[in-house]
Amino acid sequence: MSLVYLILILVATVVVSATGALFSITGLAQLFGGAPIAVAVMAGSLELAKFVIVGFVYRYWGHIHRPLRVYLIFSIVVLMVITSVGIFGYLSNAYAVASGDLHSQIMEIEALERENKRVAEQMAEYKKFINDIPESRISRKFEFQREYEPKIVALAKQSEELLRQADTRRQALLKTNTKVGPIIYLARIFDTDIDTTVKWLIGLFVAVFDPLAVSLVFCLNLIIRLREKYRGNEYKIGAHSLTTPVDHRSGRGNKLRRVA
Repeated sequence: MSLVYLILILVATVVVSATGALFSITGLAQLFGGAPIAVAVMAGSLELAKFVIVGFVYRYWGHIHRPLRVYLIFSIVVLMVITSVGIFGYLSNAYAVASGDLHSQIMEIEALERENKRVAEQMAEYKKFINDIPESRISRKFEFQREYEPKIVALAKQSEELLRQADTRRQALLKTNTKVGPIIYLARIFDTDIDTTVKWLIGLFVAVFDPLAVSLVFCLNLIIRLREKYRGNEYKIGAHSLTTPVDHRSGRGNKLRRVA
């Protein structure tokens, strides 16, 4: 069994397990915000115990009594569910933060646009009121123009300020879109809303993350056992070659020495 492949499996196991444990611990600490440190310590100890138990169950399955074996399997399954819940909470919170900024900025832009629309309608109403005065009453028309002209100018400045603020919010919205932009495009591809797409994507992460980590622990223990087995056979062959007499006619002893 190649030592390089053993090292690769070991690295993959440590990376996937540590990453999943980190996401799970962070998500559980956020879920129980009243005591995040205590929850993080508890979750970390359970994560460590889970992977130790997985290796123990694999290597000593035949030596474990049935009740203890059932309990250990039950504990591993429950801990996998807890880890998956923590990962789901972490990813959901990350999406909620990004989408919360997006939705709040969109609401601000819509509010500014509604206010600008109201100001524009009021300006149009003032202008229409002045224009509806007949030319025969030119003096009264000039009087109303002098009265409403400052209000129209103030409303125009207010409209410009509202448009400027809306443009500023749109520029900030572009930066926010870079956080959830891929999700938006993915939702368009599947012709569904963003929240549904994120829900299924998080479900895929949860379904593969911790089961893969546990499977890698099994694979790592399997490779270690195979190396121990083959290494033991090599030692037996080597010892046998040293104690086998040399038969010069058949060359049997020479072959065994070469194998050793």
